[in-house]
Amino acid sequence: MSQQLGPIDICCDAPPYPVVRACSQIGIETPEDVRWCQLNQSLSVPAAWRHIAQFAPWNVFLPANQTDVLCNCGGRMPGLRQYTFTFNNDDELCLALVQCPRCRTVYWEDLGN
Repeated sequence: MSQQLGPIDICCDAPPYPVVRACSQIGIETPEDVRWCQLNQSLSVPAAWRHIAQFAPWNVFLPANQTDVLCNCGGRMPGLRQYTFTFNNDDELCLALVQCPRCRTVYWEDLGN
């Protein structure tokens, strides 16, 4: 008798795949091969990023004390940047993104429209 495995639950913390793929065009290194963490849902992301991501309207000019945020790996994080992705059906998705220069994890937040 053979045993079959049941369904596997996969938890993906990345934005829609077309956005991930397009991120190589905005300077994210190997976006399809790195870890993605959504700021408002991941408890393991740096608390300072979760705090910064709460503010709207989005402001990429952060106070000096907010720029020394460290990734979980210990790498110093650059500032979050805002991007708007436009799909073929003219829908738009506005995201804040940053990639850790050390471990290449991408942190992101949906800024709404």
